[in-house]
Amino acid sequence: MGAKRGPKHLEGRVILEIRFLYQTDEYTQKDLAAKYNLSQSTICKIVNNYIHKNVPMISVGGTAGARVKARYSYGD
Repeated sequence: MGAKRGPKHLEGRVILEIRFLYQTDEYTQKDLAAKYNLSQSTICKIVNNYIHKNVPMISVGGTAGARVKARYSYGD
């Protein structure tokens, strides 16, 4: 496995994906760190909006408490 990379290389859509997936409660910060080859502390900073503040936060749920499940696939 390659070395973990810092958060500066991440695109806005990746930041949104990380925040979205974390809010679904299906992934832990450790799961996302492994999935995106980042450290758990970097994931923590992303989901808590300490870094990449220029990428808007998203909200899953709301007053009805709706849960959203999504799977991402990237075509080559």
